[in-house]
Amino acid sequence: MKVLLAAINAKYIHSNLGIYSLKTYGEKMLKEWGLAEEAKVSLAEYTINHQMEQILQDIYKRKPDVIGFSCYIWNIAYVLDLVRDIHKVLPETDIWLGGPEVSYEAEKIMEQYGRANAETGNGPVIRGIILGEGEKTFCELAEYYAEEGCLP
Repeated sequence: MKVLLAAINAKYIHSNLGIYSLKTYGEKMLKEWGLAEEAKVSLAEYTINHQMEQILQDIYKRKPDVIGFSCYIWNIAYVLDLVRDIHKVLPETDIWLGGPEVSYEAEKIMEQYGRANAETGNGPVIRGIILGEGEKTFCELAEYYAEEGCLP
């Protein structure tokens, strides 16, 4: 199983420490659970200056099973546009959002992006929103996928 933690930063010189922390802690827990070989966590950092097609192409080539986006005020509109396109080209990929910009409006965002679209018959664009301490919740998510048999 491939998990991709993605950040869309304001500038190239910025780095999203949150996804690095999630990756480090997630890998530690996967190792403790004996799942380190079955689940690989990778990182992808882009900027809001990248063309959306470039990001979409890069994510498509990686073919992740699960994507987690870190959402902030400077990237939320970009991320929400991007996840619609990702859902179209990778419909089986579970997309999760986290970060301060989705935490306080989780119900509204889930209503817009997390429910099935009756007109097109498509499923939800995002699977859910990670709330609370990211590391803890990310590990709970990994445990969920492991218990549901999503890991080989």
